[in-house]
Amino acid sequence: MEDERVAKVTEELELERQIVGVRFLVYEKDFENSTAEAVKGKNRLCGYVNKANHGARIKVVLGNFSCTGGPNQTGMSQASESHISGQGMKHCGLYTDLGIGREICDSFSRIPQKIFALEIGPLSKMEEADVVIILGMAEQIMRIMEGYAFHYGVPKPLISAGNGAMCSDMTAKPFMRNDINLSVMCCGARTSTVSGHGELGVGMPSHMFRYVADGVLSTAGSRV
Repeated sequence: MEDERVAKVTEELELERQIVGVRFLVYEKDFENSTAEAVKGKNRLCGYVNKANHGARIKVVLGNFSCTGGPNQTGMSQASESHISGQGMKHCGLYTDLGIGREICDSFSRIPQKIFALEIGPLSKMEEADVVIILGMAEQIMRIMEGYAFHYGVPKPLISAGNGAMCSDMTAKPFMRNDINLSVMCCGARTSTVSGHGELGVGMPSHMFRYVADGVLSTAGSRV
């Protein structure tokens, strides 16, 4: 799909992980027609992205998830009342009361239409994708944001609360807001992707990638 651009950006930024594409397989027939490898076990969405970071191109359905976040945010299942109310967030120990837990839950983006499955893989191996995810060190992600600003200017407010990083920050939010989003990651994403202390993530709708890539290459060596 974007193999030449991916190669140029990866080389320019010296990315250690492959740039990942996520495709929403809306119908069961889309899943059947996808040539990606069907997963048999269970993992988190961030774990599947980690596999794609290292070359795997896979497709997953609801039963392949060991967490609720990935399916909830990407349209494969509906969030529970406990999650929507903030009760689950309060009891996880990260927030002081129900109101804050509810606010955090409200900040998550959810794809409202029913999605049957996801295809996840290196963007260079994808025939098509809906969202592009890049993980890298802080300076590398800074360069991505520079590339974005080259063509698009200032993005919509970036939303990341250190929770729901892969499923909301880098997948659902870019898709639903039709804009780039920066993520400081979360404990689950850092564990599943074996991220270093200085790694961050960014997600964007796939149609933006070619312009962001051009911006990265165009701004190389330019500093204020």
